[in-house]
Amino acid sequence: MILKNAKIFSKGLVHNGAILVIKESIAEIKYNPNERDYKTLKSKNQDGKEIDCKNRLILPGIIDIHSHLRDMGQCDKETFKTGTRAAAFSGITTVFDMPNTNPPAITYENVKKWMEKAQNNIYVNVGFIAGVPKEINEVEIKKIIELGVIGFKIYPLSPLNDIDWKNPDCIQKILNLSSKYQIPLFFHAGFPISETQKEEILNDFRIQKYSILDLHNRLNPVKMEEKYIQFLISNYEKHIYNNNLNPANYPIVHFCHVSCEKGYSIIQKALQSDKNLKISFEITPHHLQLSHDIKLEKDTYGKVLPPLRSLDNVAFLFKQYMEGNVPLIGTDHAPHTREEKVQDYLAAPSGFPGFETYPLTLLHKVFNFKLSLENFVKASSENPARIFNLNKKGFIKEGFDADLIIVDKVQEFPIKSHNFKTKAQYSPYENFKSTVQIWKVFLKGKEINNENVKAVGNIIKTSYKV
Repeated sequence: MILKNAKIFSKGLVHNGAILVIKESIAEIKYNPNERDYKTLKSKNQDGKEIDCKNRLILPGIIDIHSHLRDMGQCDKETFKTGTRAAAFSGITTVFDMPNTNPPAITYENVKKWMEKAQNNIYVNVGFIAGVPKEINEVEIKKIIELGVIGFKIYPLSPLNDIDWKNPDCIQKILNLSSKYQIPLFFHAGFPISETQKEEILNDFRIQKYSILDLHNRLNPVKMEEKYIQFLISNYEKHIYNNNLNPANYPIVHFCHVSCEKGYSIIQKALQSDKNLKISFEITPHHLQLSHDIKLEKDTYGKVLPPLRSLDNVAFLFKQYMEGNVPLIGTDHAPHTREEKVQDYLAAPSGFPGFETYPLTLLHKVFNFKLSLENFVKASSENPARIFNLNKKGFIKEGFDADLIIVDKVQEFPIKSHNFKTKAQYSPYENFKSTVQIWKVFLKGKEINNENVKAVGNIIKTSYKV
């Protein structure tokens, strides 16, 4: 296959050019090709297929490192097929799936069943992040690692495994295993507020009647996120010091969905103090764009954890993104049924779909000169591939997988959730304007944003030493 008459993003710049794809890989790239170059590409083109991109932009496929594909006892919310199809039509070619399944993916048997259920049912590549087994059982952890998981997810606010992640001893134990096996730990950073504080806030809400999303923010305040980030980094540094670790053996820690200025700053301060720390973090598209002041048809459509924060936090995080200081984007795609989401505040679950609004909103900012294309691609494709060792992904380079998206700037249109491929057809981005068309999406050279395509995604497996 030849993709010709294209604008190609590579090495931080956009070039006019053509790409030759042979089987699953980018075989050759020609920049500013002349007639002789095209003749050479045609002579090597094995399937004879040529696609005229008509000056559209080719980017590396997006890698979303944080999603909830549900299935496993939650097929009413989403299935592997509906979730990965939504990703495929959005330009997302690789996703990491989180373990809050039913039953939770915290045992070897459940993780194995979870991964087997995905086989032949995924339209994009999927990496699996397991939960930690009960009692932080090392034998079980080793067996799960051998299945090829990306890492382990840790939920201090609502543990999947009855482990108290507020206890430093538990943190030290799991950091030791991360150090030993060099496997990443994905933390949802947050301490719960006390029941007394919760009741005071709810009583205040009954009197003052501020918005549901502001209430949610107050019940899960930034200070508790900041406190947990500091708690974890302090334990991380203590672990390194107490065990006299060399940098090669540092534990690997990733902070999910950082949502506030001070939490971001605590992480950056730690990274600046020691360049060898194996600490990374992501920010979601919604924490870069939406505040708790947003007006929605139904406030609970915007209920998410961490909550939508103040405008000041949104502005600060987006400024860091603009300046190239946000290394990773994760959607936290978390579908629920509409029936669940329209319940009252306390009953409605946190989370909303994120795949299909991610490129439409952030590339819209690129196309309208509010964000550089380079910083978008770094956080969406290049850095995820580099940080999580995804071989031959994330870049448009010869020899790399032909995971590609072709996008175009079109006339502005409103985002409508009834057009989503996900089962969760509601969104806090309803009627947001976009100028982005996801024209074609390729996974290893196969077009996947097509109604008739088969599920050709693969399970991404890692190989850690155990």
